Amino acid sequence: MTRLLFLLTLIIFLSACSQDNVLVKDGHSDYKIFVSDKADAPEKYAAGELQTYLYKISGCKLEIVHQAGEKDKIIYVGFKGVPSSVLEHLTPADFGNEEYIIRSDGKNLLIAGGETRGTLYGVIGYLSDHLGCRWYTKEVSKIPSESTIPLPRIEDRQKPAFEYRGMDWRESLDTAWVIHNRVNGMRVGDSLGGSYITYPFVHTFYKLVSPEKYFHSHPEYFSEVNGKRIGKDGQLCLTNPDVVKIAMATVFDWIRTHPEANVFSIDQNDGGGYCECKNCRALDEKEGSHAGTLLAFVNRIADTVAKVYPKIKLQTLAYDYTVVPPEHIRPADNVMIRLCHYDYCAAHPIARCSENKPFLHQLEEWKQIAKGRLTIWDYYTDFRNYLMPFPNFSSFSHDVKFYADNGVKGLFAEGDAEGGGEFAALRSWVIAQLMWRPDQDAQHLIDEYVNNVYGKAASYIAAYIKLLHDQVKPDTHLSIWAEPDEVNYLDQPIIHKADSLFALARKAADEDTALSARVDLAYLPVLWTKLYAFSQGGTAYINKEEWPAALSRFNYFINRYHITGLGADTRTYGSIEKFLEKVRVAAVTKFYTDWLVIGPFDNTDHKGHVKIYPPEHEFDSARTYAGVKGKKINWQAYHNNTTGYIDFNKIFGPSENVVAYARRIITLPEAETMKFGVGNNDGIRIWINGKLVFDQADAAIGPNQHFFTARLNKGGNTILIKVDQLGHGWGFYFAAMSH
Repeated sequence: MTRLLFLLTLIIFLSACSQDNVLVKDGHSDYKIFVSDKADAPEKYAAGELQTYLYKISGCKLEIVHQAGEKDKIIYVGFKGVPSSVLEHLTPADFGNEEYIIRSDGKNLLIAGGETRGTLYGVIGYLSDHLGCRWYTKEVSKIPSESTIPLPRIEDRQKPAFEYRGMDWRESLDTAWVIHNRVNGMRVGDSLGGSYITYPFVHTFYKLVSPEKYFHSHPEYFSEVNGKRIGKDGQLCLTNPDVVKIAMATVFDWIRTHPEANVFSIDQNDGGGYCECKNCRALDEKEGSHAGTLLAFVNRIADTVAKVYPKIKLQTLAYDYTVVPPEHIRPADNVMIRLCHYDYCAAHPIARCSENKPFLHQLEEWKQIAKGRLTIWDYYTDFRNYLMPFPNFSSFSHDVKFYADNGVKGLFAEGDAEGGGEFAALRSWVIAQLMWRPDQDAQHLIDEYVNNVYGKAASYIAAYIKLLHDQVKPDTHLSIWAEPDEVNYLDQPIIHKADSLFALARKAADEDTALSARVDLAYLPVLWTKLYAFSQGGTAYINKEEWPAALSRFNYFINRYHITGLGADTRTYGSIEKFLEKVRVAAVTKFYTDWLVIGPFDNTDHKGHVKIYPPEHEFDSARTYAGVKGKKINWQAYHNNTTGYIDFNKIFGPSENVVAYARRIITLPEAETMKFGVGNNDGIRIWINGKLVFDQADAAIGPNQHFFTARLNKGGNTILIKVDQLGHGWGFYFAAMSH
């Protein structure tokens, strides 16, 4: 009898616990959401978000109340008004402004955090980490459908790995997406939790001291370059005491008029043009870096700011010519350093590639002298060609955690702000998750995104991503300014395989118009690559019969997805209209892609451009000649229909201070005056029938950078081209222009 009574008591107890451990059961709930009537706006918004998504998940709309009875089952949102029994061992004042606690004893639930975003981020954390909600893009989210929501015991206290988390892919600028993915570097209204604000955002020298206001009367305020003061595309004279006074007054004005800002930027302008005056040069030489004058200037302002506004932080860049730390000057305690990681290999993780050793050294040095006040500006796309396939998933998958492990306090991930960039939304979402918690499995996040965003087409999109990334070998180094003909993963077999995969993806999407649109956007970089090759004279991907339809389709996508630029400078290489025009011009241009070539010959002291080598006075396809260092060389045939660029680096191997020749015959039925387009890297000389008709010493990279006309004879005409090499790229374009 005693044993039976015990079992009945146990069953009743477990049944009661089971009921207590259910937040919503079969679409019904006894719970209410409590938020104090004295709570700030973000906490009230957080309570509303919790109510909204619990309803979307379960179909049960919990009431939001401002008072709670002793016997009520409550979800407490925010610390205000919460019973002390629920707050056991918690001190709300100890929570940072984005730190939160999710606590459940199996009966009541507490979601609360520090001001201003802690409670809101706690609600997002509960919905995502505990209930499985996801917000992948502005249009695509995953909200589970569960009529019953359990309430187990929970003790989950979190804060982000980085105090500042910013990015600028256009796909990431949606307010709801930013909140749900806890990216605090994007502008969000105070009622929604606000954001981490840097004012002005970057490159502020001409905002501090305006050339429009001061250059005419005080040119000495601005940088001296080659003995001349410049008020455009330059910097400031940082050792001029009047410049310090004016800049300081500007900073104080910013502080008064922008109390919402977390940090104020005192940054060099983009580009070079640093001051070479006597005083600036002396300080930089003493410090072994142009960061010497920069930090001395920033510290003077920071010291005065600290006396009036002791909690205000200033920030400056370690970028371009200031990336090397100074030898003696150290940033003031209220100065943060934003180190830019831009001149490196984007294909591999920072710590696993020899190309990144200089940056690793700089990071370590800045880490030592910044003393916990170091943030990073990193680059996660191809800035010359936003639409170019760019297999860098391995780098950002590891690098975010690498930064966190090295004590970095903030990370700005620069992407494509013009829209439509290659897998921009995928990068945005995965990096946002890693910036909050870098120890997550990045590949798992990538797979999750692909499976949920591409649905029935996911396997083909995943195969395409793998196809590109499989081409990244240990010796594959990828620049953020790369061109398609400089990489190893956009050749004919790869592009043809990509076409096949996307054909299958579109078939899988079937009549799902939203999914088809996402597949088309993912395919756009492949289409761009094919059109790019055509614009450069290649006919392997698109021929002269196919280009009108391909260009029309491309233009349709550009307009449909509101893409505003193809590269970082939308006035030049990133201009959509200029790209379209290049394609149209290529359609009426004959690029010559089959040549006989010979080289390399010596170009020591850059004398090879004018030095006469045997190809200039004789041609014997069977003869062997002495090339660089006496190496035996001879004429060889070359043809490549994937591009009009005759790449001597690929033919002869990377070289410096050399020259090479290309030769071919153009046969005409009648004598004719023809117009030719030329592009060269580096200097070029062209002879037609033995006569020098074009001579250009400086590089002009790209098709049709220069034009010339020449009279050609009836029958065969000999074209001889000589290109010298000073460093890096080496080759030429040669094309006949249509009448």
